[in-house]
Amino acid sequence: MSTTAKAPIGRPRLFDEEAVLAELTALFWRQGYGQTSMADIVETSGVHKPSLYRTFGTKEELFATVLRRYLAERIAMFAALIDQAGPGIDGVHRFLEMFEADAISERGRDGCLMVMASNELRGSLPSYDFSTDYRRQMREQIHTLIGHAMSEEEVDSEIARARTDLLTTYLLGLQVIMRSGADAAEIHQYLNAMHVTVDAW
Repeated sequence: MSTTAKAPIGRPRLFDEEAVLAELTALFWRQGYGQTSMADIVETSGVHKPSLYRTFGTKEELFATVLRRYLAERIAMFAALIDQAGPGIDGVHRFLEMFEADAISERGRDGCLMVMASNELRGSLPSYDFSTDYRRQMREQIHTLIGHAMSEEEVDSEIARARTDLLTTYLLGLQVIMRSGADAAEIHQYLNAMHVTVDAW
C-alpha cells in the first residue's frame, strides 16, 4: 500500500524580514517615499504583495517600520561615536572628526533618511511623528556629548542646553547639505567652522 506525503500545515517563513527591511530602507533612501511604488517594493524585496501586506501592512505602515528600524541604528551609531570620542572638549572635536569621516564616505554622502523623509513628508506619518522622535533622541545623544565636556554642576545649565541645541541643529542642517551633493571639501569647511566654535567653549 502506498502513501502520499501531505504538505505541512501552517504558513512557513518565506523570507527574512530583516534582510527585506534592509533592502527597502536602501530603496526608500534612494528614491524617497512618494517616488517609491508598491511595484518597486515588490521588485526590490522579491516578496509578493500579499505577503508584504500580511507582514508589514500598508505602504505607509511599512515605511513607519523602516523609519523606526533606521532610527534605532542611527541613534546607536551616534552613541557609539560619543562613547569612542571620550570626555572633554577634545572629545567633542573627536566626535566631529569621526562624524566627518562617516559624512564623506560613500554611505554617508547620502545624508540621513530621517532628515530626507522629514523634508518630503513634513515630519510625520499619520501613525508616526518620526521627525519629533528623531530630534528628541538625537538631542539626548548630543546632550550626553556636551555633558562629557562640562563639569557635573554645568550639565543641566542653560549654557549646556544652548550648546546641545546649537550642535543638534547644526548637524541636522549639515545632513541636508550632504544630501544635496556637497563634496568632501565643502563638508570639511562646514565642520571646521564647528571646530572653531567648540574651541571657544
